[in-house]
Amino acid sequence: MTRSERTYYLVFAGYNLSWAFLGAVYPLFLLSRGLDLFEINAILAVFLFANFAFEVPTGAVADLFGRKVSFLLACAVRAVAFGMYFHADSFGDFVVAEVVDAIGNTLASGALDAWAVDGMRDDGDDGPADRLFSRGKMISHTAMIASGLAGGYAAEVDIAYPWLMGVVGFAITGVVAGAIMRETRPAARPAVRGISALAALNPLPAIRGQIRGGLGAVLGNPTLRFLCLLTGLIAFAQMPAMQLWPTHLTAISSAGTSRMGWVWAAINVAALAGSGALPWLRRRMSRRTTAVVVTLVRAVGIALAAVSVGFGKATVGLVAHFAGMGASDPLLGAWMNEHAMREQRATVLSIQAMAFMFGGSAGLLVVGVVARAWGAPMAWGVAAVVLFGCAVLAWSADAEDATTAGADAAVLAP
Repeated sequence: MTRSERTYYLVFAGYNLSWAFLGAVYPLFLLSRGLDLFEINAILAVFLFANFAFEVPTGAVADLFGRKVSFLLACAVRAVAFGMYFHADSFGDFVVAEVVDAIGNTLASGALDAWAVDGMRDDGDDGPADRLFSRGKMISHTAMIASGLAGGYAAEVDIAYPWLMGVVGFAITGVVAGAIMRETRPAARPAVRGISALAALNPLPAIRGQIRGGLGAVLGNPTLRFLCLLTGLIAFAQMPAMQLWPTHLTAISSAGTSRMGWVWAAINVAALAGSGALPWLRRRMSRRTTAVVVTLVRAVGIALAAVSVGFGKATVGLVAHFAGMGASDPLLGAWMNEHAMREQRATVLSIQAMAFMFGGSAGLLVVGVVARAWGAPMAWGVAAVVLFGCAVLAWSADAEDATTAGADAAVLAP
């Protein structure tokens, strides 16, 4: 394991631990402030639309001026946003806080993964990135279990306390990242190396050029186009499932926020198991086939949750859905990385993240209308249908792996 990998695992875990204090109680907090199911979805849609708007520009900033600097800014901005949320008590306050938080999220989304892959390559590891991302997901989900449980119990005292815990988490993560992340500015970035003093004061032309290059790379590559489309459609189904499960489970039971913390732990254990199973799956099948399998698992899981009226069965369906998510997220991330050039990597990954944000925000609004009119089970039924369609799309796609399942079997071994 390279030094960059170890650093990535630690920093990525701290970053996810920080926001996951809200994992089990976020929609319940919004309900406590007087919002209904559609308004809850609309608030998260604001976050995703803002991510959509800022994702590619911040990815270009990371490629041009440094992934480490971008990540440190992300931690600082998100700490401020969580502090704003702690004091917020109206729809307008939530909208402002979500936009600030979205800017922080976009500063990290493409930058940290790009930093990790480039660092791994610089440290001499030329293997596929599946193992890096699957291990990162496993470690981060372990951290998220602990923070979600802690947030659930803290919310029993005051439902706003998890926001303060997130502020502290992001502050600590930023300090640690500043101390241990190393970044080598490669010769492949002439735009940064040759920047004049005047251009440094007005970096917009360089950023626009980086954005155009990244968009051209995605539009000109069939596999990248396919992955962005698949990512957006999966997000359309995924985000309503993630947003509505605490409200639905509390509606069909007398469970409090502490019990939601244990459900959060269960779905994260499932996601961890899914990430751990990814190398095993990749030794036996191509990426396309793996994508079909894990998407079907997600579809069946959310369909089961939709038709279940009891707490236990609905939780089982959610566990299955999140197990599939644990495998599909690092799978698609690694697949994108194999087709992205180093000097455009953060921008290209940000374009994929932009597709996720657009699809997720559209899903929250469309499925949010369904949820308000007919409840979460019907909304989850719509999500299941979309996921089944994604499995069909993955099976019929012409996109090819950059490597074959057999060629990278050795390096995928845990």
